[in-house]
Amino acid sequence: MSRGEITKIVLFLILILSIGFLVYALLPRVNHPPDTNGQPLPESNLLENDFREELALYISDTASNMQTVMAVQNGQVVFEYGDTKKLINCHSARKSILSILIGIAQEMKLVDLDETLTDIGIDESKTPLTDQEKSATVRDLLMCRSGIYLPAEAEHAWAGDIRPARGEHPPGSFFFYNNFDFNVLGSILEIKTGFTIGYFMQKYLAEPIGMQDFSASNVVYNSPWPVPNQSTSDYPVYWMYLSARDMAKIGVLVLQGGFWNGKKVVPSGWLLESFQPYSSLEVYGDIYAPFTAFGYSWWIDSRSNTVWADGYGGQFLCIDPANNLVVLQRNFTGNSLLSSGLFLMDPNRDNNPKSDLIHVYNKIRSTLN
Repeated sequence: MSRGEITKIVLFLILILSIGFLVYALLPRVNHPPDTNGQPLPESNLLENDFREELALYISDTASNMQTVMAVQNGQVVFEYGDTKKLINCHSARKSILSILIGIAQEMKLVDLDETLTDIGIDESKTPLTDQEKSATVRDLLMCRSGIYLPAEAEHAWAGDIRPARGEHPPGSFFFYNNFDFNVLGSILEIKTGFTIGYFMQKYLAEPIGMQDFSASNVVYNSPWPVPNQSTSDYPVYWMYLSARDMAKIGVLVLQGGFWNGKKVVPSGWLLESFQPYSSLEVYGDIYAPFTAFGYSWWIDSRSNTVWADGYGGQFLCIDPANNLVVLQRNFTGNSLLSSGLFLMDPNRDNNPKSDLIHVYNKIRSTLN
C-alpha cells in the first residue's frame, strides 16, 4: 500500500471520528416527551401591551442576563418572554421541587420525617458516618441541619472553605447549606418509594398538574457538565430539567394550596410547614440576601413575604401568596456536551443577579395592584 493510500485512509478515519464526536456532542441529555396531555395555563390581558414592551426592553437591554421570564397571577399568564418550552436544568431549584415530592411521599405514608439515617440504612462506604451523624433525621436534611459535613457532588467551591469540622454541630442545631443533605434526600425518596425520582415526579406531580414538557427521563444523575465528577460520596446528585411553563405550574400549584382542578396533589399542611422560617439567615449578613430564612428546602424573604426556589445560572422561582403571583426566570446552561461546554466557556455565565427578577416582580406586582 502506497504512502498516499495510507494517508487517505488515515484522513478518512479522522473524518469518521470527527463526525461521530460531533453527533455525540450534539445529542441532548434530555428530550421533550413524545406525547403529553398537559394543557397550557390560560393567558390574561391584564397588563397593557405598552407595559409588556417596556418589561421586554428592560430584560433585553438593561438586565444583566435574563433569557426566559414568566409571570402568572390567579393561574393566568400575564407576561411571557423567551422560549418557555425549552428544557433547562433547574440546578439547585431542584431541591425545592424535591421537598414537594417528599411531602407527597409523606402523605402516602412512605416517608417519615422523624426517621434517622440509621433507621433508613444511610451510610458512606469510603467515609463512614459517625453515630452522631447517623442520628440526623429526614427533617434535619430538609432544613439543611444534618450536622454532616462531608463533600458532596455539585457543591459550590466555597462550600469547602466554610464547611464546619465533622462533629462540630449535632444534627438539628446548625444551618449549613450542604449538598450532602439534598443528595441524600433524593436517595431516601427512592429507597422509601421504590421508584426513581423521575418516575415518582412524573406520576405524582407532573401528570396531576398537566406538565407539558416533562417525562421521567428529565431527571438525570451525576454531572451535567462535560467534566468528571469529583465527589467520593455514595449519593449522587440528581438534576431536574424543566421548561419555564412547567415550573410556572409548580408555583401555581403552591398558590392553590396543593390542589389542581379541585384534586389534592400536595397536602396544604405540608406546604405551610415547608415555608416556616426554621433557620434565620440574617445572622449571615448579605451572604444569602435577599433571603431572610430557610424552610424545608425553600428560601424565604420575609420582607416581601415571598418564597423562592433558587438555582445556579439564573433559575429563580418567586412565589407571592398575598398577591397570588408567580414570577420566574430560566437561563439555559446546556443540554448536550456541546451546549454545556459553550455555557462553561461563557465569561458572563455567573452574572445572574436576583435583583433583575426582583425588579420585574416589583413592576408587575405594583401594576396589577
